Amino acid sequence: MTPLPVIIAGAGPCGLLCAAVLQQYNVPFHLVERVELARLTGDVGSGFDMAPTAVRIFERLDLPGWRERMSRFAGITMMDMGGARLRTIKTEELPGREAYAAKRSALQQCLVEKLGDGLRSGADGNAHFGVSVVGYDEQEEQNRVMVRLSDGTELEGRALLACEGWRSATRAQMLGGATGGDPVHFCHVAMWWGKCAVGPELRRLLEPTQTAEGGESFCWFVGDGRRPGNFVGALTDNRRTFLWSAAQQCDADPAQSDDLTIRGGVRGRAVKDELVGLVEGQGRCDLIRGVVAATPPTEVTKVGLYDRWNLDQNLVSPAGLVALLGDAGRPQTPFLGQGCNMALADAFAVCTRIGAGGAAPVRQALACLDAPERRAFAKATVTEARKIAKLSTSKSTISNFFARVFMQWAPSRLIFPRVDEGNRSFVNQALEDCGLPPLPE
Repeated sequence: MTPLPVIIAGAGPCGLLCAAVLQQYNVPFHLVERVELARLTGDVGSGFDMAPTAVRIFERLDLPGWRERMSRFAGITMMDMGGARLRTIKTEELPGREAYAAKRSALQQCLVEKLGDGLRSGADGNAHFGVSVVGYDEQEEQNRVMVRLSDGTELEGRALLACEGWRSATRAQMLGGATGGDPVHFCHVAMWWGKCAVGPELRRLLEPTQTAEGGESFCWFVGDGRRPGNFVGALTDNRRTFLWSAAQQCDADPAQSDDLTIRGGVRGRAVKDELVGLVEGQGRCDLIRGVVAATPPTEVTKVGLYDRWNLDQNLVSPAGLVALLGDAGRPQTPFLGQGCNMALADAFAVCTRIGAGGAAPVRQALACLDAPERRAFAKATVTEARKIAKLSTSKSTISNFFARVFMQWAPSRLIFPRVDEGNRSFVNQALEDCGLPPLPE
């Protein structure tokens, strides 16, 4: 008898990695994504830091061309908003001794290529694009879950892995009816991000920041009392493109849209003009002003940063057949660089347990998400990311002074602690429980 498929909601990096791991173990799956296939790997200008655990996962999966499509950093150049250099940190001094970043689109493309013919659209296919999950019904005694899609289709599976982002309909059904509800928490930080082509003038401005050998240098601008906020950026696409983000404290939620490929943010001329006014009004350095000026309005996105008020929610349903992964489970600010990395660790660990766990029921595989160690690590990480977002965008002259001194003189291991170690332990526990070798150091 053919086993029921695992149903994956969302084809971002988390959902695609779930599919790639399940395919490796010949576990049937259905992938549901609200975005049309033609837009799935579109470059919206967003990217992720790739921590050592994610890098080892890519190596374990033999992800095609991942090194060539990601930026490898040899150093981090730290500056103030006026462009004065504070210090340069070599990545060989950091945990893992290497640092990568990936554009969201590049990572998704790698995973789509890994899946190859394993993704089949059409009436008899397992890939459903342009539709979304709108609800589910767990049938505990039959060990199955019935999943309803926005086009009226119903899918039958043995588990539902919800990877559809921080506005997850699955999460709303699972946790929205709890006492007190499941409200989002606005972190009072707005973020702009974008990408621009590196022309001769921008190349000239970037040249002094690229001092490390063996790779590009990541640019990090630290705010002060007169010019508060945060600005970071990096070269990508073989130095042809500069990917950047700017963050600022704000009191009111920024405008939102239904486009989850840009995290529900908005973009366009008004968004860029607001940022231009900010950087010009604060008198930020020529490099920051040049980057913003060189970015087309269609490539500038503004979003609010959110997590959840209640960080103690269970991520697995009472019947044990539905689980929340990635931003559906643990949304967080990007200031620790752990959002995507935790999502990939969750996806790899859960789906390895499903695929290599032998006769163990799927409930046992999903239950690891609510294990005490994982819950404690996740709560601490989200809380720390919230705190760093506040500190990094502080308007306080005193806070900014001490932050600058810390960034300039503290040992690199204190500025970049090994927060990824919890992901590595979580993944290696899954591998050990399945009788598989651990990830290498």
